[in-house]
Amino acid sequence: MSTKRILIVEDEVIIAEDIRMMVEKCGYDVCGMITSGESAVQEAKEIDPDLVLMDIMLGKNMNGMQAAQEINETLKVPFIFITAYADDDTIEKSLHVDPYGYIVKPFDERELKASMELAFYKFEMEIALKASEEKYKLIFNNIQDVYLEIDLYGKILEISPSIQSFTSHVRENLINRNIGDLIENKRDKEQLLKKIMQHKQLQDYEITINNGNNEVIPCSVSCRLSLDELNNKEKIVCSLRDISQRKKLEKKVLRTERLAGVGQLAAGIAHEIRNPLGNISSSIQFCLRKYDIPVNLKQYLEIIQRNSENANMIIKELLEFATPRDIKLEPIFIVDVLENAISLVEARCKQRGVVITKNYTSNIPELLIDANWMQQAFVNFFINAVDAMPKGGEIIIECSYNVDEVMISFCDNGDGISDENLAKIFDPFFTTKSEGTGLGLSLVYQIISAHNGTIDITSEIGEGTCVYVKLPVKEGRN
Repeated sequence: MSTKRILIVEDEVIIAEDIRMMVEKCGYDVCGMITSGESAVQEAKEIDPDLVLMDIMLGKNMNGMQAAQEINETLKVPFIFITAYADDDTIEKSLHVDPYGYIVKPFDERELKASMELAFYKFEMEIALKASEEKYKLIFNNIQDVYLEIDLYGKILEISPSIQSFTSHVRENLINRNIGDLIENKRDKEQLLKKIMQHKQLQDYEITINNGNNEVIPCSVSCRLSLDELNNKEKIVCSLRDISQRKKLEKKVLRTERLAGVGQLAAGIAHEIRNPLGNISSSIQFCLRKYDIPVNLKQYLEIIQRNSENANMIIKELLEFATPRDIKLEPIFIVDVLENAISLVEARCKQRGVVITKNYTSNIPELLIDANWMQQAFVNFFINAVDAMPKGGEIIIECSYNVDEVMISFCDNGDGISDENLAKIFDPFFTTKSEGTGLGLSLVYQIISAHNGTIDITSEIGEGTCVYVKLPVKEGRN
């Protein structure tokens, strides 16, 4: 390790020489001896010493404190002030420059050595602390989970900037507010604090927070009681994690399992009903052809026949729903599939007074999809949108893409769907229409999932409904 270099700033030559000898006896090098504040500033910039021994009382133009302050603006170097005065006023003024030591004349070698070693130690500790703070700041500002500190009453003492990654809250605006302003449910807040006080820690406790835009986000929070050593008070340290994607995945898995279960049940029922229903239909047809049936009886047989055919169509839909999708993937331009679907519903749209507006991004890449199944899904969206606008309206189709996926949206300005019904929209047999089996959107969900895509629906009563489909650019089926 190289020897530390000391710059001496002292306007009395004899005292400066004494200090030089003591410094060298302590095992350090003297890299300069300066008699004025102005020269000290210039010399320090040129030789960059490891420590400055600075006399406070220098010439009239610049004293030691002024010189130290100016040097500090360009160099980070520790100072030890040397003075013959130890009055409170002098000490207080010197503290504004943040010296690393203060030594009163006269002093001996032992006192000087102790002051210099303490100054070096303090300086090195400050550098290490600053590096640690920078490291902490880097982690604090870039962690994905939210770091949170609250007092025992729920007051937010600290929160990491990552809260801004999934909410519209500004970190600085949350400091000193109550955690209850962030947690959506008041009972969640009460239970959170209660459980922490009871058990001293809490792991993966699920809460919902508001994102600042009147929307709620499911989160998992882990907390523990901690002692704040600065003020000797207990505080609660937490990490908060957005689990929206996990919840969506869980919901998707649950829905897929439910669809599979319903599909198996539907297939079993359909097979059991199909044969006797076929016998009924065949018998009715035979009677109508073979016998001269009175008119009043014939009309009832025809009603039975029509309803048998309707029941058979429902069974066909049930079996189609229950049968695994035979997806044949081919590179297809999704816009072509959209245009084909539009051509199939154009007449229906004109009849109902519905206008279709298209907004396609150019150069959308080909996707690996089954065009027939995807077209069936799109037609279902159009039919639902048209049915939601009995007095006419507009369907806006948008298609865009990024590196990973193509996004297609279908938005209408129809009646809208209630939150209660929206939660059940993909459930088999759920429908708000007087006709149909309620299997349409369940089948659509299967089709989109089979393409490794996602489908989301948003709606407001009286405003309309939007369906959002995302399909992977380079992936096909698993």
